[in-house]
Amino acid sequence: MVAKTLDLSGAVPYHLGDFPPKSLDYQTLLGPLEEAAASLARYDAKMSSMVNGDLFLTPLRRQDAVASSRMEGTISTIEDLYRIEAEEDAGSDPFHEARNDDIETYLYSRALKNAQAAIAEGMPISEHLIRTAHQQLLSFGRGAAKRPGSYKTEQNYVGDGRSGTVSYIPIAPEHLGPAMAELFRFIHQSPMRPLIRTALAHVEFEALHPFEDGNGRIGRMLITLMLWDLGTLSQPNFFVSGYFERHKADYVERMREVSASGDWTGWVVFFLQALHAQATFNIQTADAIFGLHAEMRERFRVLLNSQYHDQALDYVFASPIFRNDRFVEKSGIPASSARAFSRRLAEAGLLRTIEPAAGRRAALYAFDPLLEILKV
Repeated sequence: MVAKTLDLSGAVPYHLGDFPPKSLDYQTLLGPLEEAAASLARYDAKMSSMVNGDLFLTPLRRQDAVASSRMEGTISTIEDLYRIEAEEDAGSDPFHEARNDDIETYLYSRALKNAQAAIAEGMPISEHLIRTAHQQLLSFGRGAAKRPGSYKTEQNYVGDGRSGTVSYIPIAPEHLGPAMAELFRFIHQSPMRPLIRTALAHVEFEALHPFEDGNGRIGRMLITLMLWDLGTLSQPNFFVSGYFERHKADYVERMREVSASGDWTGWVVFFLQALHAQATFNIQTADAIFGLHAEMRERFRVLLNSQYHDQALDYVFASPIFRNDRFVEKSGIPASSARAFSRRLAEAGLLRTIEPAAGRRAALYAFDPLLEILKV
């Protein structure tokens, strides 16, 4: 936050020297831990068993990007995000007419995807990884002037930037280096259960607030990466930002109490409850997407009356907003058939025309049945 005059009277300072916590109330944690672990296992098993599972996982990633960005005051929609991706896929400048909020959401989605790819290629979760993700997150727009990829050099604050009221004071820059090293030592070497380790690593990262901007989004990204890297999930396919957004006041307060009163156990309980609830929600969303795919497969088969109906269906699920020339080029369908398919689907009301074709610019279509499921 930036303000001319800061009110520090109610501010809680960082818990210097108290990470990792010396003790937790494991009796209190046992029930929430078992519940969260069971829910995550059900979710992971379901997603792993799906044929062409990435078709159903990708929308969840986009949903998380919208929710995580919205927590920082960035107001974007799933349609906004897919539209930027459609313009990029079509070879246009994706940021030319996009709002700053939509650009930031898109950059979050891309940074997470790139971090997952880096880990898949053998890179450990490390300071280098998160600094690279941060550089990508703030590479364009409002964040470009806020030292992308570099740690803070001045004291930052958490609170209301307009009034100047500070609720939390993160670690001072001069103490940040050793604290970050300790955080990553803990991530890789702690004997604690993976879910507890992830809970503690997330709240510690947010407490350190190592960057000038973008800390919340990078910290929530760390959750997905750790759950996968520590073996809790077989794929980097679980996203919890939606729960944090729906319970933002509790999320912020529970993190603040870690520094205010040393209530690490209370934070971990909240975090485990979030994992359980979000896993249940994500299963329901995945089921809705899977059910829509089954329903639309029959409708596409009847409407298109072609051996290529599955290719058309999978394309609109993977890219629910698209330029028609990209559908013709990338769907694997003969060009004349592809052009006829998009026209037929639009006439039947399964595709909405966002922009009609104009000159050399192809029509822009939206597949609303999927977008409706993903609205957050």
